[in-house]
Amino acid sequence: MKNKILIIDDDIIYRKIIQKLLCQKYNLMFAESSAEAIDLIDTKNIPDLVIADLNLPGLGGVELISILKHKLNKSKIPIIVISGMDDDEIKDQLFQKGISGFFTKPVDRITLKEKIADLILL
Repeated sequence: MKNKILIIDDDIIYRKIIQKLLCQKYNLMFAESSAEAIDLIDTKNIPDLVIADLNLPGLGGVELISILKHKLNKSKIPIIVISGMDDDEIKDQLFQKGISGFFTKPVDRITLKEKIADLILL
C-alpha cells in the first residue's frame, strides 16, 4: 500500500509539479488553504507526511503547523515546509514547532524526493 502525503499549497502550478514528482510512488491529497487542510485530516484520513507552503489563504504558516501538530495528536508524522520565504526567524519557530524539513522555492526535486523517502521510512 502506498504512503499518503498531504500537499498544502494554493499555487496550482506548484501542486501539479509535486503531483508529477510524487504520484507514482505515493497517494496524494491536496488542499489549497489552511482551512481545507485542517478539514481533510480526521481519524480515518491521516497522512504519513505533510508538505505545506507558508503563504496560504487563512492562517499564517507557524499557526497552521501548530494546528496540524495538534490535530495529528502530536504524532511523529513529519511535516516539510516549502516556501518562497527564506526568513531565519520563521524557520527557527517552525523547527521549534517540530517540522522535519524546510525548503525554499524553487526546491531541488531530487533533494525533496530523498528527504520524503527518508522521513517515511522512519
